[in-house]
Amino acid sequence: MSNIKQHFNQLSDDLAKLSSLLQQCQPQQALVSRIPPIIKGEEQVTVTEIIPEHVTGAQAMRVAAEAFSDIYLKPPFSQKSARRYVGVIHLHPEQPHCAEILALIAAINSHKAAIEHLVVTEHSTRQARFNAIHDNCPGVMTLQLYRKIHCFDNSGFDNSGFDNSGFNDDAAGANALIKSVRFSWQRKDALHQPDKSQLIEQIKAEQQRAAPDYQLALQQLYQQVSTAPEAALRIRRPVKVQPVANIVSQSGLKTVTAPLPIIVVQAAPIVANAVNDFIATQVRKQRADKGKNTQLGCFIGHTIELKR
Repeated sequence: MSNIKQHFNQLSDDLAKLSSLLQQCQPQQALVSRIPPIIKGEEQVTVTEIIPEHVTGAQAMRVAAEAFSDIYLKPPFSQKSARRYVGVIHLHPEQPHCAEILALIAAINSHKAAIEHLVVTEHSTRQARFNAIHDNCPGVMTLQLYRKIHCFDNSGFDNSGFDNSGFNDDAAGANALIKSVRFSWQRKDALHQPDKSQLIEQIKAEQQRAAPDYQLALQQLYQQVSTAPEAALRIRRPVKVQPVANIVSQSGLKTVTAPLPIIVVQAAPIVANAVNDFIATQVRKQRADKGKNTQLGCFIGHTIELKR
């Protein structure tokens, strides 16, 4: 049996145990919002609104248990877009099973990290990595498998393995306690510097097959890109909207992506809110870097800009 298979078998056992224990718990607070999943074939459809399904209390614990165990392909849903469950589960440290839950989450995150490490380091090509997952973790959706569970215990430590620079992990007592967990939608653009010669060739190729109505715009874009300094060219592409959690303690603010419910274990109460509906037409604050660039035009769904 391969090391990947061994970790996966233990991961499956631990996920089943975690699911059972969570559904036996009486949380201090529990709210989870199920985000409607993307149907296969609709990955490129522009998202104009997202209406989460909110649940609380015992029902939220059941949905959280489902979320953590949701690592398999589920027709008719997309295998390219992660299924998301946004929320927070607040447990008291003296609650029955709490210590076991913490240990299971740490083990689950460890197995996930080990599987990812083995797949990446032992297999050099994309196809080889796909085969490694397919052979050792049958039916698994890689996006779901790799994502970790954020769990903050009563010292404020996040054992998920994510960057924890927003908090002072050495802080003790009240300074490390979580004060609030508030959810929102993050809309970002990815900005990168293109290879000018390749970009010009792509525009020329598009000109050759474009309809007459688009020729003038492409010619103008070609001229602007041709005369622009390569170091100043930028391509901006939209990134899919994603839920994030702003987690506040007395020692700082930590913002993390939130595709899974966040576990907080502490005696002190926390303030939490469910994620709101996402409406694409609502005005958002403009990125700080966006105003510094001049837009040259749009090309294959991306914006070409000139950095000032």
